[in-house]
Amino acid sequence: MKGKQTLRPYLSEGLELPFTEFLVRYGDFGPEELVEENISSRQGETIDWDMVEAQVDMLFDDEELNIANELLGSLDHLGYLGIDLSDLAKQLKVNEEYVDQVRKKLMREVEPFGLGSVSQREFKQLLKELNLDSRDHPIDLPEERLRVTTPDFALELVDGKLEVNVSEKYEYLIQNTQGIPRMVAEYRKDLIMRLANFLVQHCGEKILEHKPCFVTLDHAAQELGVSKSTVSRLVRSKAFTFGGRVYPVEHFFGRSVKGVPQEELMLEIIDILKSMPTATDAQVSQLLRLRRGWKFSRRTVNKYRHMVAEYLQD
Repeated sequence: MKGKQTLRPYLSEGLELPFTEFLVRYGDFGPEELVEENISSRQGETIDWDMVEAQVDMLFDDEELNIANELLGSLDHLGYLGIDLSDLAKQLKVNEEYVDQVRKKLMREVEPFGLGSVSQREFKQLLKELNLDSRDHPIDLPEERLRVTTPDFALELVDGKLEVNVSEKYEYLIQNTQGIPRMVAEYRKDLIMRLANFLVQHCGEKILEHKPCFVTLDHAAQELGVSKSTVSRLVRSKAFTFGGRVYPVEHFFGRSVKGVPQEELMLEIIDILKSMPTATDAQVSQLLRLRRGWKFSRRTVNKYRHMVAEYLQD
């Protein structure tokens, strides 16, 4: 029992680490040995807007909440308020001073701090007052940038069927290590292979057609014979390739977004953008409200727009 208790944290870490970090941590690979497998892919904003909205839900009372959500939906790409306070107050039919009070609470209590600042000067002053590390803007990363992804496995079409090929570096690591590193590598490789076969079985046809497909953590846990938390760690920060494209594994696992199944939200956004390719995030948000009665901020739309971008390509 003591041995299993000692091994457990390594197994958990071994599932959570992105592929490249896993190989560096558990093997003797250097960055120069991994770069040849790197594939450039588009990545959206790194800020977790679901977490931002969850903070807002917890910190603001019912009267403030509508204003706070409208403020979030009015931010520009750097996190500054993109609308005049007086115009927002008129739109919401509330006192401008009250809107500003809610805005300052958003700036000071919701991470990343500074969202809703009206200027860089105000933002910099806030950082100074709160004794926070300096950065250029509330959101100081570009909305879209290239990232480098090294996939755990690849899917290949052979005689009309999808075949799974787990990276050969796993086997090299298994054959050239002993003890805990080898056990962790064997454990991760086995679960990656089983997860990949699960995706092929349930989403293979959609992958071939380059269409979105969704399964649940519960379903995967049941078929893989592991806990739901294990599957959650397994799919995080993992990717595979097929047909020259990179697919984040976690995008295949649906969740609830403010009570709406993630797959329904993504499919609705895809439908809107296919009929209106130039629609802005604000327009998509408005259409979601009109068509389905779903109230999602522009920031949430932006996040899921990036997630479905692969399925909007010709």
